[in-house]
Order: sequence, then C-alpha cells, then structure tokens
Amino acid sequence: MTVSPATRRRKARKSFVERTITGVGAAIEQTVYGEAYARQDGFLQRVDPRAKLGLFASALLVIGLVHDLVLLAGLWLALLGLGLVARLPFRVIAVRTMLGVPLFTGLVALPALFLIDGRPLFTIGPLGPVTLAVTDQAILSVATFLLRVSASVTLAALLVLTTRWADLLKALRVFRVPDVFIVVLGMTYRYIFLVLRLTENLFLGRASRTVGTTSPGEQRRWVGASMGTLMSRSLKLSNDVYAAMVARGFSGDVRTLTTFRMRDEDWLFVSLGIALLGLAWLVDLSR
Repeated sequence: MTVSPATRRRKARKSFVERTITGVGAAIEQTVYGEAYARQDGFLQRVDPRAKLGLFASALLVIGLVHDLVLLAGLWLALLGLGLVARLPFRVIAVRTMLGVPLFTGLVALPALFLIDGRPLFTIGPLGPVTLAVTDQAILSVATFLLRVSASVTLAALLVLTTRWADLLKALRVFRVPDVFIVVLGMTYRYIFLVLRLTENLFLGRASRTVGTTSPGEQRRWVGASMGTLMSRSLKLSNDVYAAMVARGFSGDVRTLTTFRMRDEDWLFVSLGIALLGLAWLVDLSR
C-alpha cells in the first residue's frame, strides 16, 4: 500500500501534546543554562551584585536620556563587549537582544515613520487618496527608539545572565526595595518552575496514555478540561510550599548564604562606569 506524501507529512508533524512538552522542557533548560552562566568565572560574574545593580540602573537612566545616535550605538556596543568579556556566548546574547527587539519594537515604531513631520526622503503611493511620506526626522526618531530598546534589553540580559537570582534579590534590599516585593518576586520565580513541571508531567501523562493520533478538536477539548486541573493543582502546591517554608522557619525575610563584600576592583568598576556614563551624558547635552 502506497502512502501519499501528504499522509507522511501529517505523521511526521508533531502533535500539540508533543510540541507543548518540547516547549516546556526548552523553557526550563534555558533558565537552567542562565544560572550556569551566572556561575562562570567571568568579569561581570565577579563584580559585587550591589555594585552591578547600581551601575546598571544608572546606565539605564543615561540610555533613556541620551538622544545622539552615535552615543547610543556606542553604549550598545560597549554592553555587547561586556557580555563577551563575561564569557557569555554571542549566540545567547543575540537571541535575547537582537532577534525579538527588531521584530516587536519595529512593529511598534513602524507607524511613526509616516506620522512625524520633517523633510520627506521618499514617498509611498499614492495609495488611493493617500500618499505616505517618510521624513528624515521620522527615521531619526525610530532609529533612536530602536537603539534605546536594544541597549536597555542588552543591559537587563547581562544583569540576569551574570547574577544569580538569590544574589540579585538580596542586592535589591540595599536599594530599600520593600521586603514584601522581594519575597513575592522570589516566590514567583520559583513557582513558575513548579507550574512548568506540573504542566510537563500533565502532558507527559497524556502522551503516555495515548495510542495513535487524536484529532485537533479532541486535543482542544482535553486542553480545556486540563486547565482547571492544572489550576487546582497549582493552588494546592502553592499552599503546600508556603506551609513547608513556614515549617522551616520562614518569617518573610530573604536570607542567602552569600556574604557581599565590596573589593577594590568593584569600586574601580563602579567609578569607571559612572565616569563614562557621565561623559556620555555631558557630550549629548553639548550637541
């Protein structure tokens, strides 16, 4: 019996359950690798988390204030260079900062090309009664917006990839962030993995009990019925986790085994960083 190419493609195509299992596993693996990068012996990994957080917050402020394209591009390239010095694979930085930013930010900024006044560079149309003109100021504004977002996302990625999550939460306390916010943030981060693991087990159980193929309609009905089960399990799990934390002495305070100590290298890193950021801001004001 001859199998048609269309039938072979349908058989080779992964089912909804298999795609979900693969996606959940990839999400967990990506986060685990992120923690592995934070434990490497790189330059940024050795910097005190308090110094890193303070300097990166200052850099984020300067990126939002600078308007010059050359300065923004220079700051972005400097951040990419810091990532390479921290022994982060360029592929990881590119995936987190260069792929999503042009797509989503570009879609948001696209209408601005036709709405900002200025000297027309070229026109599109006429499209019926309307002729769209792209101006020099529009291109300048969109390019500035894209560079700001790219630099900001790169900055956030460097902070997360080079700092362990527990150390980052502890560093937030130095900047007088409310303890309630830190506790909720830490529990949310861990709870995400628990829910992902519950989801993976749920779909693995479905796949192990399924023989043959199921129709898309049947898969959708199963997903709809499983959402309530997942919600009830996650709520029960949250109560169990909190009860276990209280039983082990949790009192709402964030505690880690890491002791922070500012070294001379940390002070030098902060001083040079603030000097360069201040210089970039002053140069931008003079233009």
